[in-house]
Amino acid sequence: MSLENIISKYLLNKADQLELEQLRVWQAEAHDNVQALKEIQQIFSLDMSDYKAYDTQNAWDKVAPHILEKKTKDSGAKVFQLKRWIISGVAIITLLAATTMVWQKYTTNSYTTHYLTIDTNQLANLPDNSIVSLDRGTTLEIISENFAQNRALSLTGRAYFEVAKDVQHPFTVMLPQGKITVLGTQFNISTNDNIEEIYVTEGHVRYEIEDRYFDLKAGDYIKVLDGDVIKVAMNDANYLSWKNGKLVLKDVNISTAVKSLAKHYQSKITFLPDVALKDCKISTTLDQETLTEALEELSILLSIEYKAVGDKIVISDINC
Repeated sequence: MSLENIISKYLLNKADQLELEQLRVWQAEAHDNVQALKEIQQIFSLDMSDYKAYDTQNAWDKVAPHILEKKTKDSGAKVFQLKRWIISGVAIITLLAATTMVWQKYTTNSYTTHYLTIDTNQLANLPDNSIVSLDRGTTLEIISENFAQNRALSLTGRAYFEVAKDVQHPFTVMLPQGKITVLGTQFNISTNDNIEEIYVTEGHVRYEIEDRYFDLKAGDYIKVLDGDVIKVAMNDANYLSWKNGKLVLKDVNISTAVKSLAKHYQSKITFLPDVALKDCKISTTLDQETLTEALEELSILLSIEYKAVGDKIVISDINC
């Protein structure tokens, strides 16, 4: 999970022990990180009336030098960059602290135009009756002024789309590298750094990148890495596990299980170089468990040892 999401969960008192440990590690790396977190907590404590009167631009100008990625002169420790939405959206987080969904609404329209999930999956009901399942840490934004006439959105993260059919108005999703265009269908999109994945479960879509077009039908799956498009077979039974929160591991080895966990929770999980990857087999079902609970179950079933190192989970030993 990204540092931004961990801080958001911390502000909402929803961070688990593993995430709190990652936050402590980040703070210990540089004094500037401690100061940045204090500034963010100060803004988070404001109610809406105070927020409106608060000079958030000035606050950002004060915090930014402390949280932009750089090397501190005295220790050489890396200070990680935090996205500006943590500050600019903090009043909305305060108003909706009872939930884990941040909804930013713009008064120029009668509908929500910006969706940002923090630590749970959420449903977004769009004005055209399309439904989008958003994974945690995902941003979806309506980018057209009149959605009824121009169904255009942008996405970063992971989402499953059930698009309402409207042959007169194509449905377009802008991605960091390419673009999806559909009339009415169901498909999954995942974006992460320089990788995009599209999996069509119903109907057909068109994927466009630069001057190339790819028509995809139900069952097709493509992966886009730095502009290169690769069409591969979908053989991962758990590919959509994030959507219903149920991950089924059936007689798989430890390496496959860890890869499935990393994809399901969108987390970085690695092994120390000297860890012997034994041919341990595991069969279990994780239903709505947190990452911490899932790792604890693996530690019991396979006697693994792990620890949080920065934004990664590192497995240091296996004794199955």
